[in-house]
Amino acid sequence: MRHLACILATLGGIITWATAQDTLLLFHPTAYNLDVIETLVKEGMLDLEGYHVLGVYHIDERYPYDSTRVRIGRMDPPRYSLCEITDSLGPGDLFGANCCSGEFSRLFNSSRGALFMGGPDIPPSAYGEPVHLLTRVTDPGRHYMELSYLFHLLGGYQDTGWSPYMNRDENYLISGICLGMQTINVAAGGTLIQDIPSEVYHTWIAEELLSMPADNVHRNYADMVNPGCDPPTSYHFHRIRPVNGSLLTRVMEAGDGTSPLVLSSHHQSVEKMGKGLMVSATSMDGKIIEALEHERYPHVLGVQFHPEKPGLFVPGIVHPLRCGDSIDFSEVISGTASFSFHQSYWKNIGETLQSNKR
Repeated sequence: MRHLACILATLGGIITWATAQDTLLLFHPTAYNLDVIETLVKEGMLDLEGYHVLGVYHIDERYPYDSTRVRIGRMDPPRYSLCEITDSLGPGDLFGANCCSGEFSRLFNSSRGALFMGGPDIPPSAYGEPVHLLTRVTDPGRHYMELSYLFHLLGGYQDTGWSPYMNRDENYLISGICLGMQTINVAAGGTLIQDIPSEVYHTWIAEELLSMPADNVHRNYADMVNPGCDPPTSYHFHRIRPVNGSLLTRVMEAGDGTSPLVLSSHHQSVEKMGKGLMVSATSMDGKIIEALEHERYPHVLGVQFHPEKPGLFVPGIVHPLRCGDSIDFSEVISGTASFSFHQSYWKNIGETLQSNKR
């Protein structure tokens, strides 16, 4: 019955998903995230030729997926369908066999990879810590499902005897963006820094953050000091330092000495690394882990920044930056090595998916 519940939620995409060999899972498939994927495809950044995208979400998530269904219904030809997971998950049964294990196995067996997107703070109980004053947990239902699915795939310190699903297919692709990277780490038994400014840079003052070197700032804090203006973007550019020999340097044209600009909007980051994970990039001062990869599975990559933002690739999308000032993300990196870096990110995902076709 769990499998049936998932299929019924796909509506018009039932036959496509049930019979497709080449399926990409998209977790938290909001209408916005569907539009992000479509923009990447349209701009030639991401090759999804021959792929169906199955959006996976839990019934307890806070997002109203009716808008996603409307968006899918307007697509021609349809590329997407939806899978609603209905079995109950709680903080005590995420990291081991649970009521969703059968569904997770079917999703894994029927797909070639999974994308995990950005979002809100993970409940600290999932990594055994009390709640920091600046941690805001707003969608636990989403986190519980994504954490549990990734644990089933990767295993973790929570149960070292667990046999990861990815032992059955080591070439399966996992891409985690911002929250997605944090979820990979927590699922594998890692922990998080719950607030970078207060825990790493020992400041609680927004003005101090805004006066710090740009490479030490991980989101735009202008919203805290500019009341009355148009709400500024939370995104902020800073450089990162890829680890020599890492996945980033091998497939993203980020060789020795390259420090690409990336777009960030986060106040949390990886603290203790999860089982099997390695650092792929750090902040310029080495205090923040900016990317991670897996020591065994070659196509697992999490990045703390946001390579998916349409404004990076589509000129003319203008965001308020602070009172009286705005920013076009594409103008910042257009024609630079940083733009090539972002191109390589999505090129690698597309090439991996194409090579994984059955």
